Amino acid sequence: MTTEKENPITTELAKQNITEQVIAKLKKDFMPLKINNIDDREGYKKVHDARIQCRDVRITAEKICKKGREDAIKEQKAWIAKEKEVVAQISEVEQYLKKQEDAIDSQIEAQKIRAERLLKLPGRKEQIKDLEKYFAIELPDEKIMEFDDTQWTNLVFESQTKKLTEQQKVIDDENAKKLLQRTIERENELIVAGAVLYSDGLGKVYRKGNASATEQLIKECIPEGWSKIVEVFKNATIPETTEKSGLSYKPGVTDRIRPIEEKELTDEEKLWNYASTLEKVPVPEMKTEKGNETLDLAEKYLLEALNILRK
Repeated sequence: MTTEKENPITTELAKQNITEQVIAKLKKDFMPLKINNIDDREGYKKVHDARIQCRDVRITAEKICKKGREDAIKEQKAWIAKEKEVVAQISEVEQYLKKQEDAIDSQIEAQKIRAERLLKLPGRKEQIKDLEKYFAIELPDEKIMEFDDTQWTNLVFESQTKKLTEQQKVIDDENAKKLLQRTIERENELIVAGAVLYSDGLGKVYRKGNASATEQLIKECIPEGWSKIVEVFKNATIPETTEKSGLSYKPGVTDRIRPIEEKELTDEEKLWNYASTLEKVPVPEMKTEKGNETLDLAEKYLLEALNILRK
């Protein structure tokens, strides 16, 4: 075991008489010194001389340690430089060998992934049945196997979302078509029952006597309730009227009554009647699929036209 006496730094300091014993003596001799007051010249000189002695010992110790440290730094730098040189040369060989290993490892991993995706391929193809038109890219087998599980899940989800959106649009369009058709049928029922179309400033209102039905009621009323409303209109009577300022009134009743045969038709009413006439045109029977497709398309546009005319 290395002792303090064998330590090269301690040995070098000892050559200049800087030892633990010398430092202990400095402490023992000088730490008790005091300058009693401003007139204590003798005490002042003893403290001054002791400090100079300590300073000289300290400077000597610093010089010895600094010189030793410089030598150590040079040696450390030499070690570091050699380390870099040796490591760089060995690393060159190591990296060359690692690249070869990595290349084979990559091939092994690729084969493993391909084998796993080959097993998943039938299931993935089954997942995208009827979804082909919703993909932005072609999906042959090799392309399908390029996707990892997360990428594939996202791709299928996006395509299914597009399909559901398209299907919902078809349903919404069909529901809108049915609602429009039902609304037209109900409005015609009211006209047949003798109702007259008015505007309350917010929308259309059908009236006959004291019976009235708004656009919202016509669209949203359940079938059972609607049947009762139609009966009310059929049984409603147009009250006797008195003329005032060219408009028809019944005293005490706020409803404005103008029988269809006695009034001039407005543009809105003319368009409404035109729509009703178009609606009554018989639908021809088609013999070919192409003819039926064309007729369906025409009916779609006709319903839109009827809706525009009645607005």
